[in-house]
Amino acid sequence: MKQDTQSITNDEPNDGVLLPIGEVSALTGVNAVTLRAWQRRFGLVIPARTPKGHRLYTSGNIQEIQEINTWLAKGVAISKVKPLLMSAAKLSSEMIESQVVDLWGEQIIALNAALFDFNQHKLQQILDDAFGLYPFQLVKEKLLQPWLNQLDDLVDERLDAELILAWLKSELLSRVGGRYAFTGQAIAARMAVVQLSRGAATPPSSTRTKSLFSLLLLLELSSLRVSVIDLGEQTIGCLPLLQGRLNVDALLLIPDPNHSGSEQTEMLTVLAQMSFPCRFVGPFAPTLISLSAFWAPSMTDFIGQMPSRSVGKVNRSHKGKGKSIGVSQSEQGNSGENNDIS
Repeated sequence: MKQDTQSITNDEPNDGVLLPIGEVSALTGVNAVTLRAWQRRFGLVIPARTPKGHRLYTSGNIQEIQEINTWLAKGVAISKVKPLLMSAAKLSSEMIESQVVDLWGEQIIALNAALFDFNQHKLQQILDDAFGLYPFQLVKEKLLQPWLNQLDDLVDERLDAELILAWLKSELLSRVGGRYAFTGQAIAARMAVVQLSRGAATPPSSTRTKSLFSLLLLLELSSLRVSVIDLGEQTIGCLPLLQGRLNVDALLLIPDPNHSGSEQTEMLTVLAQMSFPCRFVGPFAPTLISLSAFWAPSMTDFIGQMPSRSVGKVNRSHKGKGKSIGVSQSEQGNSGENNDIS
């Protein structure tokens, strides 16, 4: 038995209900790989263990996770959280502020440097550290969204702008799709993603914005154990051709800015024909005022409303066009904890 865990016996009191790591992950938003890394590297959130070595978490563990998330949201690095948990009641505001660093700003600068140099190892290392040590929603809010939002302006005047974005897309797609679902856990849903295009009427700047958002969306869906089919750019008129040919729980649509009234009417007609839910997402979705009933502002809430799937592993052979996003090698190999007993 490892020394950083406590064994459960019939003679020892426990803290009420004991939860396995998968349920704790769903409850707190901190994935199992991250919880194991916190325990192994920083001595945080020490669970009990069954005689067979499986982790079981108490209500006290869950409260500790919530406190850790609070500190992380304030800008404290995970490596500096433990002393704050142990003596939070005694800390002055000055002491707390001294632990807050511009962690995410530094990471954005490092990501840009790696991107412009096409430095694959550095880019993936930064992302590995972020995804391995922090909850995805925090990484999304503090790192990915700010980084991708400013990237369009950074590359706008560069001659190699399209090359940079193509390389970035390749690198991010290599991570997408299997962070949980392809390691034996049941998938939460299967979804297809379409970037709606109006052909020549689509401004190049909005195409780039949609493409960057699409990458962020695919990463988020991956973190939520969603199997994704990326259908790329399509016109609204192509969507009915998916009927009866695509086995998905939902279709996510990334629209252009400022679709005309007639285009929105066509969209409404098409959506009424679809046999699976369709939702608009992305920075331009709020411009579709007449289609507000089809907005999906929160992926977590949207997926939570879907019936649970009784699927152990993802079926990689989907019908229909598009690319089914597969296992990320970096996710499989990230942290020595992947082979640890749950």
